[in-house]
Parts: sequence; C-alpha cells; structure tokens
Amino acid sequence: MTADEAPIFTRADVIGGMPARRASTLLYAIEGRTALLASRARRAMARFETERTAAEAEGQFLSALAEGRSLPLRPTIQDLDRHADRWASLVPAEPALRAEIIRRIVEKYGLPIQARGLRAALGADDPVVAVAYRQRTGVDVAAAGLAPLSFRERLRWRRAAISHRLESLPPFWLAFTLTLTETVGAGVLALPIALAGFGPVGAAMLLVVFGLLNVLTIAALVESITRDGQMRYGNAFLGHLIGDYLGRPGLAVAIPTLFVLDAVGFSVALIGFGSTMAGVTGVSVLIWAGVLFAVVMAILWRGSLDATVAVAVAVGSINIFLLLLISAIAFANARPDALSAGSAGGIAFDATLLELIFGVALVSYFGHTSASHSARVVLARDPSGRHLLAGNVAAMLSAMVIYIVFVFVLTGAVGADTLAGYPGTALTPLAQRVGPIIDVLGTVYVVLGVGLSAIYLGLGIFNQMADLIAARSGAHAGSSDTSARLVDFAIRAAPLAVIFLVVDVLPSRGSISFTEPLNLVGTLTLPLLSGVFPMLLLVAARRRGDRLPGRIIGPLGWPIVAIAIGGIFLFGVVSFGLWIWVSPLERLAALFVGAAMVALTVVSWRRGAFAPRTVVEYRLETGPPDRGILSVVSGGRAVAASVDLEESTGRRRVEGTQIVVNAPNRLRSMTVDLPADVAPDVSLWVHSVGPDGDSTRTPVDVRVHGGSTDTAFRVADAAMSAFAVGTGTDPARLTISLAPGTASS
Repeated sequence: MTADEAPIFTRADVIGGMPARRASTLLYAIEGRTALLASRARRAMARFETERTAAEAEGQFLSALAEGRSLPLRPTIQDLDRHADRWASLVPAEPALRAEIIRRIVEKYGLPIQARGLRAALGADDPVVAVAYRQRTGVDVAAAGLAPLSFRERLRWRRAAISHRLESLPPFWLAFTLTLTETVGAGVLALPIALAGFGPVGAAMLLVVFGLLNVLTIAALVESITRDGQMRYGNAFLGHLIGDYLGRPGLAVAIPTLFVLDAVGFSVALIGFGSTMAGVTGVSVLIWAGVLFAVVMAILWRGSLDATVAVAVAVGSINIFLLLLISAIAFANARPDALSAGSAGGIAFDATLLELIFGVALVSYFGHTSASHSARVVLARDPSGRHLLAGNVAAMLSAMVIYIVFVFVLTGAVGADTLAGYPGTALTPLAQRVGPIIDVLGTVYVVLGVGLSAIYLGLGIFNQMADLIAARSGAHAGSSDTSARLVDFAIRAAPLAVIFLVVDVLPSRGSISFTEPLNLVGTLTLPLLSGVFPMLLLVAARRRGDRLPGRIIGPLGWPIVAIAIGGIFLFGVVSFGLWIWVSPLERLAALFVGAAMVALTVVSWRRGAFAPRTVVEYRLETGPPDRGILSVVSGGRAVAASVDLEESTGRRRVEGTQIVVNAPNRLRSMTVDLPADVAPDVSLWVHSVGPDGDSTRTPVDVRVHGGSTDTAFRVADAAMSAFAVGTGTDPARLTISLAPGTASS
C-alpha cells in the first residue's frame, strides 16, 4: 500500500472518537505552550521590559490560546524540540493518537533526526507508535528524518544547538557570565579618561575600593532576591521587589531614578557611538548618532527584540574578548614614560579630581539590574541561590580585575596627559597611537556594546512611558489601529527624540562629552540604586522574606553594617553638594539626592518595612508526581509548626519546618498552629507551580483563630494576603480550606 492509498483512520479510530480532531487540538496546545515558552526565552534577559509590558505580552498568548486564535509567535521546529520536555506532559499515551500528532508535525514542520527532544516526547522511536504511524502513512517514521536539509535549515539547527549549550550552563557559570557581560559595558571606555589624573597606582586603588563596595551591595541585592518567592518563579521584576519590601516610598524614588539613569545613559550611548565612529570614518558625530537613533526607532516600531540568555552570553563574551584583545595590543605598545607621567607620586591631591571618578566608577560597576534578570533564570535551577550569590560576587571581582588591567595598559600606551579631559571614548586616542587595528576592534566593540546598550535603554524608556500612560489613563498603551498606534508611538518615543535633539545641539556649543554625563548621572542616581536600595532591601528581606537562601554573608544584613555601607554612598553624594561641585544647580541636585536617601530610610522604617513578617506558604508542585509543600517562615527564619491535614482518607497531624504532602489531590484543608513567638503580621501564599515553572495563585477560604478573635475570609485576587494574628504573645491557628466554603461554614 502506498502512502497515498494508506487510510488516515481505521474503523476503530473513527468509532473511538475521531483522533484527528483530538490530535489537532493537542497539536495546537503543544504549539501554544511552545510559543509561550519561546517568547519567554526571547525576553529572558530583556532588561528593558517592565512588569506591565511583560504581563501584556503574556496576556496576548493566553487570550489567543483561550479563544483558539492565531498565536502571536509561530513556533519553529527548533522551538518545539528545545522545549519538548516542558510540553511532553500534554502528549497522550495512546499510540494511535501519538502517531497522528507525529504525522501532522511531519507535514507542517518536518521531523529531522536533529529533533531528538521532539522525537522522544512523541515516542517516535517506540515500536508500537511506529506501527501506528506506518498504518496511517504507509511509510516508516524513521523516513521522516532522512530528508536532506537546506543550508539555511542546517544553520538554524546549529544555532539552536549552540544556544541550548549556552543556556544550559551550570547555575554558577550562568550567573557569573550574565552579570559580568552586562557589568562590563560602555562605561569602561570612560574609565581611563576619568582616572587619568590619578596615575596607574592611584587608579588601581580607587577601582579596588569601588569594586569591593559593589561586591557587597550586589551580594545584598542577590540575597534579597533569593528571599522573595515571586522573583524565584519569574513572576516579578526589580520594581516588585522594591515595592514588596519598601512599599510605595521605595517605588516613588526608584522609578524616576531609573528613568533618569536610562535617559542620560541613552544620550551617552549616542555620543559614545557617534564620537568613536567619527574617529574611525571621519564622518560627523551627529550623522553617526542619527544612524543609531534611527535604528533604535525602527526596533521600537517593530516592537520586539530577541534578548535570550544565549544572545546575552554570546554578545557579552565577544565584547569582553575584544576588550581583552585591545588591552593586549595596548600593553604591547605601552611606554614607561607614559606610565610615569601624571602618576600619583607627582600629583597633589585635589578634591575636584573626585568629580572625574565617582560617578563614572559607579556606572562601570553597575551590574545590579542583571542580578535581578539572571535570577529569574538561575533560581529555576538553583532555588537556594547559592550559585547565584557566588556567581555574582565572582563576576564583580572579575570586572574589577578587567578594569584595572584596561586602565593600566591604555594609560601606558596613550599617556595620562592625552587622556585627561578627552571628550570622546578612550578608543580614539588609542587608535591614533597604535594604528588601524584598534579602529577595527573598537568599531566592533562599540557596535555590539554601545550600540546594543542604546537599543536596550531606548526600549526601557519606551516601556516606562507605556507604564506612565497606563497609570494616568487607566488603559493599556498600544493599539492595533494604525493611526492610534502612530499617536501612541509618538508619545512613548517623545523622550528619546528630545534626548537626540539635545545631543544634536551640544556640539555647536562645544560641550559634547562622553565622560561628563556618565559622571553626573552616576553621582546622582547610582548611590541610590547600587548603594542604598540593596542595603535597605536586605535588611527588610531578612525580616520579611518568604524564602530561605542556601548561603548568606551574615554580617552584611546587620543594621549597623547596612547603615555604614549606605553612609559611604551618602557621604559621597553630600560631598559633591557641599564641596566638589560649584554649579548651584548641580550642588542642589546632589543635596536633594542625599536628602532623599535619608528620607527613604526613615519613611521605610516608620511604615514598617523592617518589621518582622510571618509567611505561610502552601504550593502545589505538579509533576508527575504531584506534591504539596507547606512551610512557615517568620522574621527570615524557618519555623517549626504543628499542622492538622484533613484529607479524603482521614485526618492526621504532622510537625516540621517543611511539610510535604505526597497525595495533594486528597487534601481538603490544613490547620496550622503558629507558635506564640512568631511575628503577628502574617502573609498567606497559596499557589500551584506548573511543569513550565509558572506560579499561579489558588483561591482558598481562610479562618483565623487568634486569642478572642475568629475571622473568616476568602483569598482569591492577590498572590499574597496579609492579615494580623493576635499580638505576637499568644499562639494562633490558621485554617486553610482548599475546597470552597469549608472555612466559612
């Protein structure tokens, strides 16, 4: 029987309920889950996204799946293979149905031998499935993998294999690579200029001091992230972390500060890209800045940009390799007289020298946002956060070594006198000294590093404007109507156009500089973002967190240590306001930031941000096998609780800091007896974790028994529900009913 003559269905198939229809539904479900996972993978390192824009992207997929519409992203055969282990649970056990799904996939995508994960998930190598497939098609399923692939398709499979290898790095190396490659960026090109007046030894000492400070603050931020369950499941961004621990005052300070940092960073990227490319080609700085601005606008209009883990690792690794190669060439061309000129031994200390280094150094070491983005990937494999902490600390120490080497060798090749006050990046004078090879390497570095940074920053501002529009109008930004989309695009892109116009005007006034804006924005924003916020978050997280990290730096979270570290950043900002800056506007801005740092700390304390909290969490982890886990964390420590489990088979009492329910489908309710010494401020978190790692809240009925009070309510609309139980001196009882109506009956 030939393939054309082979029956699609047997008589038994038709009588059994039309497996073709079931196969069509199942294939759509597989494609839908794959498309959602592929979309998340392409946004995994999207530091330009906000919580609202990410939720909107998720909502598009979910609504399309619910309504059976075309998916926003059509998955490829490589996507189906890459995420096969995440949708394999959708595949039924019946061989006939598996064979029909395989037939449809072969017709739509093909089934090459490279798709090992896809073939395994569908059971293509199972003899029983192979027989069922042959009955439907008249050919062996193995024949589907024998067709030759085009050159383009082979390249896609090769790229998919490389991406899978990069994304499958061990947790430590993944955290290390992602943080290091984001930290070492465009800011390094300003360091030799900012540090020129300190000489090699003085520059190295300053870089060590700033490096160690940022090691401590990034470690504090990582522990805060690890203690937050919403960050663990990738449902939240850095803004959620700040809002959860520090409340609205924290968000009121953090959001405008991030916007200013992105805005000035975007202008610096335009200047850095334009000045470096102008030095290579002789074409005007403004033309090259305009080219980069046009590229950013085109990507914004397109509305998407792949930011996978693999892309972040690959591009960042190439940039670091180029930087090390440039350093090696500079070292080969170093001159002893260049190193001795302007060295620390011949310079009298001048406080105004700090104006050149403070902000630039903070910008260069600012990899803290990467800690939050990489955590969403790393914590899925390392829930304890041990490798996340170690990887981030190692990355910051490695960045410190790279900066010291780069500044030392570049100063030795060019000379401190040439670098001091140079308006562009440090690559241009190095190219004039060494030759065209630096132009070539520098061009690639600037395109990949500075150019990509401009795109990310532009997307960040664009999305923050979407948040602002939605917050003020109560409606989502964006529309499918062309005219409405044009208006929405113009409003959201307006800040970027203003920044470009400002950059366009600066050269005519002779005030264009790559280093000065970095110093200004670094001095005014990063003492908050990379100094005060991480320490406040850590102090709050150790009292209010819902997860226990596997590794901590104990003294780092002590209030006295947090105050000391935050005080260093506060002293630096106030010093600029009182003694270093001379412009009244700049001095006022610095003093305002210093006052905001103090006010944020005081207001957070008065609003209870550092008051202990008890978190009762029950999560259902869907398998197979399914299991439920109940835990109680109070004041940042695990609490042993007594729990009555009411199941369909009876009632039993268990005790422990973490209680595992091996048959959660039989569970009807849980009664948790909280010890008398737990914090009376209680948050309840009941949720289920799917096979794709999603956390979804579970509506429950709750009854709280505390002292003479006895209240009942329903938790349905929030990830966590907060309430008080007693006064903290008497034991309390909490009954959680998974069956609706049980607790309130």
